[in-house]
Amino acid sequence: MPENHRLIEVQTIEPTRHGSLIEDELGAAGIHLVRVGAEGFDAPKTALSSKLGIGPDSSARNIFRQLGTKNRKHLLSAMIVARKTASATCKLEMSDDTVKKPGDIQWLRVHVRFDQSDAHARWTFVAVDISGEQLALENLKAEEEHLRHIVEYNPQLPWIADANGQIIDFTDRWLNSTGMSRNEAVGEGWLKKTHPDDIERVGGTISRCHKSGEPFDETIRLEVNGTYRWMRARGYPRRDENGNVVCWYGYTEDVHEKVLIDQQILWDAEHDSLTGLHNRAYFSTKLEKAIKAAPANLKKVALLLVDLDNFKQVNDLMGHVAGDDLIRKFAEALRAAAPADAAVARLGGDEFAILLNGLNEVSEAVEVAEAILRLQGNFDFGGRSVTYHASVGIGMFPEHGIDANQLLRHTDLALYKAKSNGRAQIQVFAKEMLDDMQERVAMVNRARTAAREGRILAYYQPKVCLRTRKLAGFEALLRWQDNLGKIHAPASIYAAFDEKTVAELLGKTMISHIFDDISSWKSQGLEFHQVAINASPVEMRQSDFVTRLTDEMKACDIAISEIEIEITEGVFIGTNADTSRKSIDQLHKAGIPLALDDFGTGYASLSHLRNLPVSTLKIDRSFVQDLADNTSDFAIVSAIIAMGKASGMKVVAEGIENKTQEDLLTDLGCDIGQGFLLGKPIPAHDVAWLIEHWEEYLERNVQPPKWAIDVPMRRANDAN
Repeated sequence: MPENHRLIEVQTIEPTRHGSLIEDELGAAGIHLVRVGAEGFDAPKTALSSKLGIGPDSSARNIFRQLGTKNRKHLLSAMIVARKTASATCKLEMSDDTVKKPGDIQWLRVHVRFDQSDAHARWTFVAVDISGEQLALENLKAEEEHLRHIVEYNPQLPWIADANGQIIDFTDRWLNSTGMSRNEAVGEGWLKKTHPDDIERVGGTISRCHKSGEPFDETIRLEVNGTYRWMRARGYPRRDENGNVVCWYGYTEDVHEKVLIDQQILWDAEHDSLTGLHNRAYFSTKLEKAIKAAPANLKKVALLLVDLDNFKQVNDLMGHVAGDDLIRKFAEALRAAAPADAAVARLGGDEFAILLNGLNEVSEAVEVAEAILRLQGNFDFGGRSVTYHASVGIGMFPEHGIDANQLLRHTDLALYKAKSNGRAQIQVFAKEMLDDMQERVAMVNRARTAAREGRILAYYQPKVCLRTRKLAGFEALLRWQDNLGKIHAPASIYAAFDEKTVAELLGKTMISHIFDDISSWKSQGLEFHQVAINASPVEMRQSDFVTRLTDEMKACDIAISEIEIEITEGVFIGTNADTSRKSIDQLHKAGIPLALDDFGTGYASLSHLRNLPVSTLKIDRSFVQDLADNTSDFAIVSAIIAMGKASGMKVVAEGIENKTQEDLLTDLGCDIGQGFLLGKPIPAHDVAWLIEHWEEYLERNVQPPKWAIDVPMRRANDAN
């Protein structure tokens, strides 16, 4: 210890009674007073004295020794400062090693004062127990440390703004995330890192909230490390006792991944995954909004429904992968052909929709439809090629529908009409189409009711060998009877054959009638030869069709040579064509003869003929009708007969109504004929009389005694 700071041991001066009370009060307050001067060492006994181990005989050296090395160093440093400046303060941390006698003092603050008013120097040491104060400070420091870590490790980046919304404070992590300096970020510096497209929207929201004092919650894009990320910014006002906003507290949170996921979910909900176009749900909403807004601007809304023609052929012949590829290709072309402001959607399958806003005339919609028709072309896939084109139905608001649902229904009718007219057509909705649709619904209902009430009948039209004019068999034709007893041809319920459940019911009913009639004729010993039974596409697409047919044949003792199944190309082209083909193969395996009806009227007949186990070709009546006057029809019929002969098939001509047609067909080598000239369809109970009087009937020498009402024939196999 330096000489100037040497403490001299002196006797403790007994304080006066008044001084003792003061010392006791100081001690009770946790204060200990020690004076060192020329008179000696003054250390009155107080409550604090015992805690510090200071007794009446304690010397300054012993007290210093009890403080420990670390505390002695602090105290001596304070004394050096006090010697120069008259006073100084130091803080001493007490411990079990420091305090020789156990006590509960943890911290002391010692104030050192040095006086030298004359030749003698005097030191005054005032020690204060600050253990409680220090403990509170340590607890506060620990809390601050906890809060700091909570803030630092929280993904939300806090900030503080003044009452006007100018940023005044933020964390270093906020700066690090944006790459900005503190000077750059204060005030409205954060706008420099905001995506240009978001500034106006977010700035407007924050400005309104600052004026109203309401909290705000906005999602914006901030530039982070050279790329924009979605952030959520929220701010809350702090008010004084008068309700005035004094500052804003808020945070910015990185929600980039969440926003991207939400955007993807929304995109998936509104778009078709195959084509990227809008889907049906989104388009329906868009259409409803357009119709609601249209009256305000006195403009019209056009709805175009587009359907790919021949698409089922692509799926059936090339597979669904090829079908998907064509859908994608057509969707891209459709989007390019539509106006830039049009809404284009895929409604499902091969059906698309286009919404046009702000039109004046329907001709504007027709122009767009004409551009769509020009999209036709060749589609190549897997070494195969097929021509594709589209049909378009057009509906206008308000002329063709007063709301979205009605406009969709009526435009769909226009599309149906376009496809019925030969495909690759444009059709604008007309009221007549609604009447046709209602008639189709009525047809289905009539057919269903007739089948359930037992009013479906089987009629039989003779098939004649043209070379010998002998009876060669019959074709079974459906008839139905109304409530007044009048007999009708299937053309009056043709729509029923497109409705699955009703078509199946009609088919089962007809087969049951036909087999019952054949069994009856056989029991009478009649030579009816063979009965041709029409199988609709719906029936052929039933996986159990052939099994049910053969089971009923066995139950009724019907031989395979006694029937023939007639099909059209619609059976093996279209939906579920694979199932139809299996039915055809099963019929062939069972030995049941197969006839191809309406040959020459479809685009796919020739390409499929070589792959089908067909034993009979039937020439459609449309070629026979003008056979004598139309050279093209004559050439087609000649070619069909020649091809059938070369392939070992029988050829049957339908619709023979005069002798000239019969003679021409006979000369061309046609095997069998049907038509009014050779015999009209008759009910089952008159077949026996016809067989017995065939030659007289054919020569028109006799007529059946009492036939049911004759039905004017349009096509012998209509809808069957």
